[in-house]
Amino acid sequence: MTLAVDELLVRLQADIDLFNLIKDTRYLNPRTSFPKAGNLHLAWEYAKNPAHHDMFIQMLRVSPVVFMVILELIKDHPIFMNNSNVPQTPVDYQLAVTLYRMGRFGNAACLADIAREAGISEGSVELFTNRCFTAIESLHDMFVRPLTPEEKEKEKRWMDEHVGFKGLWREGWTMYDGTIVVLYSQPGLDGDAYYTRKGNYGLNLQVIK
Repeated sequence: MTLAVDELLVRLQADIDLFNLIKDTRYLNPRTSFPKAGNLHLAWEYAKNPAHHDMFIQMLRVSPVVFMVILELIKDHPIFMNNSNVPQTPVDYQLAVTLYRMGRFGNAACLADIAREAGISEGSVELFTNRCFTAIESLHDMFVRPLTPEEKEKEKRWMDEHVGFKGLWREGWTMYDGTIVVLYSQPGLDGDAYYTRKGNYGLNLQVIK
């Protein structure tokens, strides 16, 4: 009887050890590494010479000056800080990956292709994007605020003089600021209705308050 109990205890301990091993193992299946190179570092070379700034813009969709302004505004956000012994990738590279990804659509927006271009993993592309979006969105109140009554009245007078809105129409003064949100392709339903004078498909965005 004692032997049977001892055997059960040994098996139980073996099961516990196996459970802990599985729990503490990050990847249960073997992982195959593959070479990472990438070309995103060329953006820094393009930034050095004003004659090549168009190539920088082609890659990251902003000028080097605008890139540095965004970087300066977000670099100290807590999202880029950790207590790990392994430091994060520099913020400028995280921002470059994010902007590169935002400037792609269709097949070019494939996560695997962006990862190869940046020389990082697909998971890092997602992580960098989420961090940068968190930092950028935290700047909302710095750049967006309600207009004062005086500023609103100034806009309404402009509408009176240039558009001829009178009476209750004056309260729709923000409607003249229509912004086209470009769509990737023609919508499947009533697609022709979305065709714009600029030769693309889009939605007209208007903020009314």
